[in-house]
Amino acid sequence: VEEFENALAKYCGSRYAIAVSNGTAALHLANLVVGTKSKTEVITTPITFLATPNSVIYNGGKPIFSDICNENFTINSNYVNDLAKNNSRCKGIIPVHLGGVMCDMSSLSSIAHENNLWIIEDACHALGGKWIDDNGERQSVGNCSHSDLTTFSFHPVKHITTGEGGAITTNNKELYEKLLVLRTHGMTKNKNLLDEDHGGWYYEMHELGHNFRMTDFQAALGIEQLKKSDEWVKRRKILVTNYDDAFQSIEQLYPQEHFEDDGYSYHLYIIQCENRRKLYDYLKANDIYTQVHYIPVHLHPYYKNNFNTKNGDCPEAEFAYEQIISLPIFPSMSERDVARVS
Repeated sequence: VEEFENALAKYCGSRYAIAVSNGTAALHLANLVVGTKSKTEVITTPITFLATPNSVIYNGGKPIFSDICNENFTINSNYVNDLAKNNSRCKGIIPVHLGGVMCDMSSLSSIAHENNLWIIEDACHALGGKWIDDNGERQSVGNCSHSDLTTFSFHPVKHITTGEGGAITTNNKELYEKLLVLRTHGMTKNKNLLDEDHGGWYYEMHELGHNFRMTDFQAALGIEQLKKSDEWVKRRKILVTNYDDAFQSIEQLYPQEHFEDDGYSYHLYIIQCENRRKLYDYLKANDIYTQVHYIPVHLHPYYKNNFNTKNGDCPEAEFAYEQIISLPIFPSMSERDVARVS
């Protein structure tokens, strides 16, 4: 595990990496370590997997949903700014790099500094990605240049896999040391942290933690997978270019906005279409399986019943949901596969 963590930190450009049992555990621990608790409000996007806002609730907090940008479906920093202002309960932001397309981290970082908020990047779709900040500097996803923590998932459908698994990267030594303790039941054998020392067997529990550890054989798989990550990201970019070329003259289809010279890692290829259900059924009938990423979280019954969310809370997200569909994209696809889907 430690070898995998060191390799991941080096790959992302962060000082530290902490491997955990899955991406949800990574989000859970990240919220715990920054202090999410009862009455804490955290801004995030409704266009994400349930684990993102659920991780706030696991720690007693309340997710607040910001609407999205209608071009790339990521969280809209203008709405985030409005939600953060004059809200003493708001303590943090969890942006999600949807499909590997980056949020506006420069703007979000400025908002966080102005309002004394932390940022947890949900980069479960974005391992291996690069982006340019407002100073023209190229940043790597996971280097935490504009956030306190970044979380990853290594589920089988992600860029690399450890079977199941996740990780957190950070540059903050204090957060790193807390994460190590909270990952393993809240206990430590670190002599610098012990209240007493009874001998080499002795350990103490200082906080209520969890068993969110990754196993060594999962990490062994991750070490080898990580070596192939850049190659697989490069392959995904080729597939995206092929899709883009095929759809550029099709007025009824609108791909998620991205730029030709970007460094995005493209976990998904999302398009908008005028009749999503008909297209979904047609493709499925021809053995082409698609998915929708995602049903807006605030429209799920649990959130409606427990947080009084409703239709109309995030109009851009709700409009996007009616039209978006994710087409197949994975490194072993051939150009012929892309042509058939197209």
